[in-house]
Amino acid sequence: MDAAGDDPRAARSKRALVAAGTELLDAYDLEELSITQVVAAAGVTRPTFYQHFGDLAELARAAAVTRLDEEFERHEPVPPSVGDWLARVEPVVHELLEHLAAHRDFYRRVLHGPRTGAAVNAAVDLVARRILERSPLQAVADPDSEEIRDSVVILSGGIVWLLSNWLGTPLTGRDSVEAMAHRISVQLTRFALAD
Repeated sequence: MDAAGDDPRAARSKRALVAAGTELLDAYDLEELSITQVVAAAGVTRPTFYQHFGDLAELARAAAVTRLDEEFERHEPVPPSVGDWLARVEPVVHELLEHLAAHRDFYRRVLHGPRTGAAVNAAVDLVARRILERSPLQAVADPDSEEIRDSVVILSGGIVWLLSNWLGTPLTGRDSVEAMAHRISVQLTRFALAD
């Protein structure tokens, strides 16, 4: 349901809706929001909303993917030197987890709830794409291999599930940002170095 295409006005209105949805989801659960609130915050009309999104869950998915993708984009790809991958990956994972922790209410709202399955799937797809495109894995595996793609999707699904649950913890001790960054980085490294 996206009419943005090459139309700058449509692209602008979609960005405004995603920004408004992101801001509102920082403060409210998806079930507490209305399309009326979103279009008022975005400064667009209700028909404009429906040009881009079928419902609020679809907007929430777009908001989460956009926010997470922008955070990934802030980080340079990890060079394809596999020997010290853990030392190179862990700081990046740590920063990504700091972002998730800083916006934990938003991500919990988008990833938990009755209409969030598509957002979880989109998050898994995004993490898998980023692992294939921006990690040393690209140097040691054929990203066009169906087996590699399936393995990365399985790994990404586990990471998203782990982090989705992690956001509901106090983020201390075993669940601190530092500890979780290490745990995930170790798994990514084991996966990348597996024969």
